[in-house]
Amino acid sequence: MLSSCPHHGRLWSPAETPMIGLDELDCLDYLIWLRTGDRVAKRLNLDQASVSRKARRAVAAFGLDVNKSAGEWDVVGDPTLLNLERQVHQDCRWKRDLPLRIDAQYYSGPLLLDQPPQGWLCGAFDFLDVAVPLNLLRHGVIDVWIGGFPDVPDDDDVDFAVVHLDRLPTHLVVSPGHPLTRLGEAVTLEDVRQFPCLALPDGALPQCQAALEGLGLWNSPTAVRRYSYEAWEGRTADEVTVGYASAFSIKLFPVQQVILPIEIPLTVGDSVVVPRRFADHPRFLALVAHLRQRLVEMAPAYPELEILPA
Repeated sequence: MLSSCPHHGRLWSPAETPMIGLDELDCLDYLIWLRTGDRVAKRLNLDQASVSRKARRAVAAFGLDVNKSAGEWDVVGDPTLLNLERQVHQDCRWKRDLPLRIDAQYYSGPLLLDQPPQGWLCGAFDFLDVAVPLNLLRHGVIDVWIGGFPDVPDDDDVDFAVVHLDRLPTHLVVSPGHPLTRLGEAVTLEDVRQFPCLALPDGALPQCQAALEGLGLWNSPTAVRRYSYEAWEGRTADEVTVGYASAFSIKLFPVQQVILPIEIPLTVGDSVVVPRRFADHPRFLALVAHLRQRLVEMAPAYPELEILPA
């Protein structure tokens, strides 16, 4: 495993003695986290060529390579030593009061972390699945993830601790010109089933998928893996597709949506996920307190918002 040199702040392997700077490991992890060289270059104040060069030097030091597929960067080879080194540096970030990395779901990240606490670095808020952020969290690429309930780890998960913040009902929504709007209060779930309903790739959000499939919805899948309005809510602009929204996410639509008068048994919310070994860390507890206070401040604008007790 690579180790830190106390005099030069560099990493070395006693067996092969490759030398890489800590900034090179950061370039690799930021590239995997943020996905584009442009984002990483702006975050680390580098040019894109330097980002690419440093990231490839980092993986080469571990005998690995990187490959980009479907917009995601993946490490090619056995990442065991790399992941061990990441965890060392994650421990260092927590213990030495260095900046910590946090990300969140696309609809709540901009609301809850519009002004992140000092010492926290935010991601792109573009996750549309549960596997990618949990993988980044598990291997120390990020330090905290605000996930979308119910698609978060169980409360008794061995690796992760989960703090639930809030709950919101899910609504079925359509564009103002959708045929279902003509039915008014008489619209039924059976009526909705006759139309395409938004869906993500199989298993992206398994709990939400199961709930909506059980209602006969979630029937028009897309291959999108990261959030963009055009690839997700924007699909309802065809005036045929049915979408889903909470009080948080409905504000992402540029055109006011019609909420169908049908209650569905799907409650969503925000849950803070952290490696269990940091669950009682003062920096994490301070973050949770900050997020709860932010929700209190937001509550008057969101009558449906239920803030869960600490």
